[in-house]
Amino acid sequence: MKIFQKRSVAALVMVLAIAAGVFLGQARKPDDTSAPSTAIVGSYTYVYDNAHVLTDRTMEHIDAVNASLFAQTGAQIMVVTVNTTGGTDIIDYAADLGNEYGVGSAERDNGVVMVLALDDIAQNGLQGDYGAAYGDGLYDYGDQLNSILYYYMEDDFAAGDYDAGVEKTFDAYIDWLAEFYDVTVRENYIPAVRETYSTAGGYQTQNSGYMAPTVGMLARNLVMLLVVLFIIWIILDAVRYSRYRRRYLMPGMGIPTRRYYPVFWGRPRRRRPPPPPRPPRSGPGAPPPPRGGSTRPPTPPRSSGGSRGGGIFGGGTFGGGSFGGSRPSGGSRGSFGGGGSFGRSSGGSRGSFGGGGSFGRGGGGSRGGFSGGARGGRR
Repeated sequence: MKIFQKRSVAALVMVLAIAAGVFLGQARKPDDTSAPSTAIVGSYTYVYDNAHVLTDRTMEHIDAVNASLFAQTGAQIMVVTVNTTGGTDIIDYAADLGNEYGVGSAERDNGVVMVLALDDIAQNGLQGDYGAAYGDGLYDYGDQLNSILYYYMEDDFAAGDYDAGVEKTFDAYIDWLAEFYDVTVRENYIPAVRETYSTAGGYQTQNSGYMAPTVGMLARNLVMLLVVLFIIWIILDAVRYSRYRRRYLMPGMGIPTRRYYPVFWGRPRRRRPPPPPRPPRSGPGAPPPPRGGSTRPPTPPRSSGGSRGGGIFGGGTFGGGSFGGSRPSGGSRGSFGGGGSFGRSSGGSRGSFGGGGSFGRGGGGSRGGFSGGARGGRR
C-alpha cells in the first residue's frame, strides 16, 4: 500500500512498535527469587497497664494488631491505664504521652492515645475517667472517633470491666482506620506494601524484594514513553525540514525538483480570505437609499376601438357581461391583459381576459405588453 511508503507513517509505526514492546516486556517480566515483604524494624510498646486492669491476652492482641496497622497505614493506637493523672486534665495527659512516645507515623501523624484514670473524678462527679487524644492527621475526624469512644467504653467502664471496655473500643478504632485507609488489618498480618513509615523513636517499616508493577504504573510509564518519543519525532522532523529548506527553498533556487511531505514542519500557510462587507448602517446617520424607478407594473395600453366588458374574472366577481359578441367598431382585437371583462360589451367589442397588459393588436397596429479531640467519663 502506498500509505506505508510515506516517512511519517513509517515513523509512527516504529514508535508504536517500540512502545508495545516495552509494555509487553514489563508486563511479562519474571519475579525475582526473593519474595517481596514488609519488615518492621525496631521495637515499640503499645500498652502501658500501670493500673493492672488488663489481661495478657488483651495486651497481646493490641500489640499484634497494631503491627499490622502500622505496616500498612502508619497509624498506631496506644493504651495507657493509670490510677490518677495527678491533677492534669485527661485529654492533655493523653496528648503529652502521644508527643513523648511519637505515636503514629511521622509521615501522616495519625496516632491515637487512649487513657483510663481509675481514681480521677470525672466532670459528672463520678469516680473514674477516660479520654483519648488524636494526631493532627486525624483532627478533622475527631467527632467520629469520640463517638466510638463513648459508645464502646461507657457501659463496661461504669461496670468496672475495664478489660472488656478497652478491647471493644480498640477493635472499633481498628475497624474505622481499616475502612478509612481501605486495608485489611488483623493480628500479625503484614503484607507487601510500597509505602514506608517511621516514628520518632526509630520504629519503622522496610520493604524488600521485587514488586511487580501495577496496571496503573505500566500505563503511566507507557504514556511517558510515548510523550518522549513524540517530542523526539517533532525534533527530527524539524531537522528534516531544515535540510530540505537549505537544499531547495533558498532564494534564487527556483522551483524545487523534489517534493516535500510535511508532518509537523513545512506545512503551507493558506491566506485568510478577506472579511465580508459590513452591512449598511441604519439610523439617523445612515446614507439615503439609492434612487430608482417605481416598482409598480406598467399600465397596459388601451385598445383604440374596443371597450372593456362589464364582468371581472379572478379576484372579483364572474358575471355582469355577455359571453360572445362582434368585432368592435374600430376593427381591433380584444385585449389579453389585466382588469378586462370576459363577455360581451355594449359596444360590440370582444371582452378582455385578466393580466397586466394586452396581448393582441390595437387599432393603431402596435402590440400590447406582457408582464409579477474527646473527653470520657460516666454520665
